[in-house]
Amino acid sequence: MTSLSRKARLLLPASLIAIGSLGVSSAQADTALNIGAAPTGTGWFFGISEGARVISANTPYEITVRETGGTRENAIRLSRGELDLAFTEALVGYEMFNGIGRFEETPNPDARLIYWIAPSTMHWAIRQDSGIETFEDLNGARFNPSSIGGGGEYITELVFGILGVEPDFQRMRINDAAEGVTDGRLVGFSYNGVPPIPAFTEVHASRPLQLLSLSDEQVEAVTAELPFLTPTLVPADTYTGMSEAQSLGIYMGVAANASLDEDTVYAITRAYWENHEQVANSFKPADGVTPQHVIDNATFPLHAGALRYYRDDLGLEIPEDVIPPEAQ
Repeated sequence: MTSLSRKARLLLPASLIAIGSLGVSSAQADTALNIGAAPTGTGWFFGISEGARVISANTPYEITVRETGGTRENAIRLSRGELDLAFTEALVGYEMFNGIGRFEETPNPDARLIYWIAPSTMHWAIRQDSGIETFEDLNGARFNPSSIGGGGEYITELVFGILGVEPDFQRMRINDAAEGVTDGRLVGFSYNGVPPIPAFTEVHASRPLQLLSLSDEQVEAVTAELPFLTPTLVPADTYTGMSEAQSLGIYMGVAANASLDEDTVYAITRAYWENHEQVANSFKPADGVTPQHVIDNATFPLHAGALRYYRDDLGLEIPEDVIPPEAQ
């Protein structure tokens, strides 16, 4: 996946544990952290959990993974102080930090990036028996744009708007959408995840699916307006018998508020990357992602603790626009 250029960035349209329970000691409360993740029926939930497991095993911090609707919900809950850490993606991070797009009324200028996990791929799948072969065929059809509150839903709306595609959107969580496709109420559903996505695999086994593929012209039109997206291929037989599909990808990772202790985030960042091989062995999409990818694709400022690891420990050159105000 290619790096997000500085020019492209310019074109982009508290924690519950402080309260704790009555039986939790102060020391335990200081080391208990939570992370808002994604729906459990997705590969991302597993990938996030693997990172949390590695961090918990190599720091004093115990990370509890919480199922959520996805990155938009996580951003809202992070700004409210309901999460210590939040699964996010490049566009969500940019919008919540700058108070634009979906977050015009609820900006979070304290949002900070810790690390990217892997690039994610948009899946737009339809039933093979639906008669739909192109994106244009979706006009007026009952289609789920992705899990409510997730980045995939928003990306689908943006991409379909550029393509001039207007389905009859049926909004629900991914598990409900999978059931709707299986029983024939929906022609298809979408999700922004790492292939193979378990929910798609399960539906495909009982109600064969096909991924819609973007033409080169469509990819060019979309990426011209949405430079945070990158052309991505879903290889043939990623889902048994499915042909190759051209889609779009975006980086996904973990964020926190600037108020989360710098030493804590430094320890988390260091533990994650120094044990990254364990994560990549369990969660293949993370294989090949490096700290340099974090710097090259950052769309909002790094957390000061993460900055310390990338700049001071690794000696990476950090662009001024991703150095947080508190570290200037």
